[in-house]
Amino acid sequence: MNTIQKRNLRIIFAVGVLYFVLFIFPNNAAMGSNNPKVYLHTDEFVTYPIVERMLDFGLDFSENWGRLIIYGDYHYGYPFYFLSMLMLLPLRLARGASFFEHPAMNILILRQMISVLPMILTAGVFTYMLSHFRKLWSSLFIFLFVLTIPAVVRNNMHWWHPDALMMLSIALTFLFLDLDEYRLEKKFLFAAAACGLASAIKLMGFFFFLAIPVYLLISWQKKEFALKKIILAGISFVAVMLLMIVATNPFLFYEGPRSEMLAIQAQKSAEITEGYGHEESPYYSLGPQYWEWTLSVSYGDPNLPILLLIMLALAGIVSSKKEPYWVLLAWILPIGVFLMWFVAPKPDHYLLPLLIPLYSTVLVGFDMLSAGWASEKRWARWTAYAGSGLFGLILLAQWAFHITSDIQQYLEYFKIN
Repeated sequence: MNTIQKRNLRIIFAVGVLYFVLFIFPNNAAMGSNNPKVYLHTDEFVTYPIVERMLDFGLDFSENWGRLIIYGDYHYGYPFYFLSMLMLLPLRLARGASFFEHPAMNILILRQMISVLPMILTAGVFTYMLSHFRKLWSSLFIFLFVLTIPAVVRNNMHWWHPDALMMLSIALTFLFLDLDEYRLEKKFLFAAAACGLASAIKLMGFFFFLAIPVYLLISWQKKEFALKKIILAGISFVAVMLLMIVATNPFLFYEGPRSEMLAIQAQKSAEITEGYGHEESPYYSLGPQYWEWTLSVSYGDPNLPILLLIMLALAGIVSSKKEPYWVLLAWILPIGVFLMWFVAPKPDHYLLPLLIPLYSTVLVGFDMLSAGWASEKRWARWTAYAGSGLFGLILLAQWAFHITSDIQQYLEYFKIN
């Protein structure tokens, strides 16, 4: 990085620290109550006892190993629980048995370190990918635009969940591909490891099934590699990805937990495609039109993702740096089709893997339109200026929606009934 990039990174880091601190207040589990568990989210009631069990170690090594590895809730991968346990381990060692008497502090740490911090890092990684911190205003805009998405803010409050870790793993996969620069060297394998981690947490890494072949084809074209090298690189990527999945889910070596995990994932797959059996609702209907309410409430105008997708596709044609856009499109399209047409439940966090990468390209429209700014034809220049102005107004209106919704959500957590 040059001096300007380093300065911009320091500013973004400072903004990220401030953002992190802002969420400490609503994430205080007690919120004025003598019973902090009253304020746990429904999922936290299920997941928190598992982390407590992992930390309830004694003198028996075999029993401790069993509690640490055979954790029991195979809806989410082991990295989520292991990293959560690591975040609380220093307090467990310092406080001894009294550790279990402080759930409010423990939950606050988990929310901040497992949900808020990885989401900040995710926004930072996508910001670097799409701006390389070359200009402060564009870098800050992308960073804050992503972090102020109402769904992101909601997921940062009273929500200790694996989604942010999953998103960070997805972002790191893209980052290492970007750093590899189509050379198919060790950073390409780091991308495979990050992709494996995303798969190990919530299976989302498997949606790189199109992006990686596209990346390999670009490498083949740009670097003129032999076909054998491209094939070996693809095999190596899959091998490293699978090794990461197994290495970060050690319970897979045990037949009982492995069978239980497969049964849970089969049930979860049915719920994803059919909804929950105890309810009948249009909410579970399949098709993009049934996502409109979720999009409107948690992401803004439902037409914005369509506009950004069109801009991204056009930039992939006319931009001088089109190749990264192709790789992003190769991620967005398959996961978008899956979510829009094959997922029955409509919670807003299901859309994060689709819309955080897409919303990170929020300024790509200017990149696409900038080709017309220098045109020798006057009408082309003015058309590009007018298009840029209109696009800018749309983005400002969207960000105003973000901020208004965020403030409302934030203040809601300080209302004590």
